[in-house]
Amino acid sequence: MLFMVGISSVPAASICPQAVTTAQSDDSLSRQRAFDYFYLQALSLKEQEAHDAALEMFEHCLALNPSSPAVIFELSNYYMFLGKKNEALGLMQQAVKMEPGNFWYRQILASAYEDNGRRDDAIAVYESMAADFPTNTEMYLVLAGYYSEESLYDKALAALENYERKEGKSEQISMQKYNICVMMDDTLRAIAEVNKLVADNPDDLRYRVLLGDIYMHNGNPARAEKIYRQVLSQEPDNVNGRLAIVNLHKSEGNDSLFRMEFDSLLMNRKISPSARAELLTKALPELAKSSDDSIYIDNLFKRAMQLPGNQLPTTLLYAQYLSIVGAEESDITPVLEKVLSVEPENKAAQLQLLAYAIKHENYDEIIARADTAILYNPEMLQLYYYRGLAYFLKDMPDEALATYRRGLQSRSEESDAKLVSDIFALIGDTEHELGNRSATMAAYDSALIYNPHNVQVLNNYAYYLAVDGENLERAEEMSLKTVKENPDNPIYIDTYMWVLFKQGRHEEAKAYAEKLLATNDDMSAVEYSHCGDIFAVCGDTERAVELWSEAQLKGDDSKILKRKIKKKRYIPDEKRKKDK
Repeated sequence: MLFMVGISSVPAASICPQAVTTAQSDDSLSRQRAFDYFYLQALSLKEQEAHDAALEMFEHCLALNPSSPAVIFELSNYYMFLGKKNEALGLMQQAVKMEPGNFWYRQILASAYEDNGRRDDAIAVYESMAADFPTNTEMYLVLAGYYSEESLYDKALAALENYERKEGKSEQISMQKYNICVMMDDTLRAIAEVNKLVADNPDDLRYRVLLGDIYMHNGNPARAEKIYRQVLSQEPDNVNGRLAIVNLHKSEGNDSLFRMEFDSLLMNRKISPSARAELLTKALPELAKSSDDSIYIDNLFKRAMQLPGNQLPTTLLYAQYLSIVGAEESDITPVLEKVLSVEPENKAAQLQLLAYAIKHENYDEIIARADTAILYNPEMLQLYYYRGLAYFLKDMPDEALATYRRGLQSRSEESDAKLVSDIFALIGDTEHELGNRSATMAAYDSALIYNPHNVQVLNNYAYYLAVDGENLERAEEMSLKTVKENPDNPIYIDTYMWVLFKQGRHEEAKAYAEKLLATNDDMSAVEYSHCGDIFAVCGDTERAVELWSEAQLKGDDSKILKRKIKKKRYIPDEKRKKDK
């Protein structure tokens, strides 16, 4: 079965087969009618996403009319998706040769060249398109991008200038030209581009600061400072200008002046809270270069957070900074609590505090944190997942089930399918603990609908079927999937060998038991007991007794195990449960 998503299509007018002329013979007319019919059928199948059938139909169309560029184009898309890059490229070249004036075909051909690693050929196609379709100015931007990637900076600038001649000047294009000049290490041209931005945007002081930065980075701090001071004379509280002065002092090694200027700027009450956070964001990379600045940075944040007004942006930034530098949980928690005191619906803070509670296995705190978070974000399924799990681990299964089901009521088409599967899995595990077999299997079935590869569900489902001796073929199918995906997992190996054992395939089960014993030094009591049962049925009683004895040492004090050891033979125990 061929599954395809996003197969390219082109405007109908560009792919419509040529009209049949009256000069055609009856045979050619009949052939054309057949082609038209099958071509429309192929397009319909493609629209329905029946791609296997559509591919076959397009190939039939090509047999009817080998010179149809429309069919050639469609087939090239399918072949590209199937990984037949050379065949796809050959077809696309053929389509362009047949209809050189088709803009869409040529664009797809350029993409095909790119996918085949033929960058020069792709550029050549775009260059020809820029010449042949002069009204489509986007081609100049595409070429500028390619030229920049290939370090053909002069050509990149020329392409952008061609775009400007047709579309007029813009900030975006000017900044692209500036960045290219920087990559070329052409300071004079970079300065010229920024000067144009300054002239065209006299009220936007960002460009004047940028001009000063260029001089700063090119060893002319005096000229840079002059420009920065001009900005501040026009707008004394301009954040970019004042930050530039601060960085100037830092670069000159004048730490005392740097800190004085930066403190004055940061604590200026005329600066909005968002601008203050932006200022800190810009300054942090420079501030954090020295480990000696860590105490200074902490003090800056704490002082800024104490300023009047809503300093939430700064508080959020401080929490992020602390996480990045690996601060202690005890230092981060009060900052997150402060965030929630101002913005209780903040997801990032809620989830971080919940993560700390999970880390410490503090079930009561997990429940409390999740309860608060659910009030503001009832759509977050992970909150119900952890809340329910905490109740389960507190041996409160009814509360756990109620939480899981409440969470599932809030799911939508956008919900993470794997998370939904995991919640159904927890419902199944909880119902199993309560002895509700039918509810357990129903929950597991739902879990596998949302995630057919949920290995924990597959394993548990298979094991419980094996214990009950029911539907063993399905149990084997599910358990085998887990072993293939996790060939060294002792729990999955144990389940699979037990399914084989319950099917009467004792020698096969023994092979897996030997693998389990050879590769795992710390097996569970159940695993030792299973291996003992398998060896006993296969006739190795002495080895079986040794394994049963190991199971005893691991904590299995069941009467049935004692009887096996005493009588030195396998005795079925269908009531035994296993914690997976």
